[in-house]
Amino acid sequence: MSSQGTTGPQESFAGVHPATENDKLVSALGYIFWFIVPIIVLLTEMKNSAFNRIHAFQGLVFADIGVIFFILYTCVTIVITAAVPPLGCILWVGYFLPLGLGLYYAYKTYSAGQVEFPYLSQVTRSLFRQQLASPA
Repeated sequence: MSSQGTTGPQESFAGVHPATENDKLVSALGYIFWFIVPIIVLLTEMKNSAFNRIHAFQGLVFADIGVIFFILYTCVTIVITAAVPPLGCILWVGYFLPLGLGLYYAYKTYSAGQVEFPYLSQVTRSLFRQQLASPA
């Protein structure tokens, strides 16, 4: 990733491209297999690829957001189901939202080599600014 001149969280990932098809595959899998693939990428030589490193950090952020979603959605579902029991038969579908979004991100990463995602990239830049600048 090139970080000439820009040091703030507004720096764009748009100029980063995968070096190989393997980079795209590994990065895409990080959105499906939360925590596992991003951590493997960051602990191995795969972190030397800016494309893999960016997606590993975005995958970790996505996984954290997914876990928070599950906790909050479970609380809301319990309350709503307690108030209106028949809704419990429908609300379970909401648990598939993070999986669907992860599959979408994986598809865009693998097919188009996309690096920028709304909100996710902004949060990743603000949380991991220094780690994204260098593979060390």
